Amino acid sequence: MPRGHCHRHGAQFGPCSCSLGRLSRLVEPAVLYLLASGQARYGYELLDLLREEAMTDSEIDAGVVYRTLQQVERAGCVVSDWEPGHGGPKRHVYRITELGRTHLADWTTVLQRRAEQMLSFVERCRPLLAEPGIAATGPDERS
Repeated sequence: MPRGHCHRHGAQFGPCSCSLGRLSRLVEPAVLYLLASGQARYGYELLDLLREEAMTDSEIDAGVVYRTLQQVERAGCVVSDWEPGHGGPKRHVYRITELGRTHLADWTTVLQRRAEQMLSFVERCRPLLAEPGIAATGPDERS
């Protein structure tokens, strides 16, 4: 796995292997959510909003977003059309389908289970981090 500096740990901690920044698969449920909620309809809107919704600390690459859109469209979860741009070229506009809503519901179930497992893991780790000499700080508490 490539190692780099994440914004959470910075260069002072050296190369980081934390995988939270590499969860590009979690772009899919965020894309489906944004389409289902009507907050976004085309690629650039999705890209802007995904930074807040994608459950990752890393920068989201536009290529990942467009590959995800292609995958969910091929799977029948999303349909797209071309729409005239506002003073520019046509835009690819996406809509979620009923199958996409079902897939989003499946993602929600999976993410709920993962969240519970992660929380359980964190709770098991906390007593270990309370031992002398081990800092138990959150990501935003490090300087």
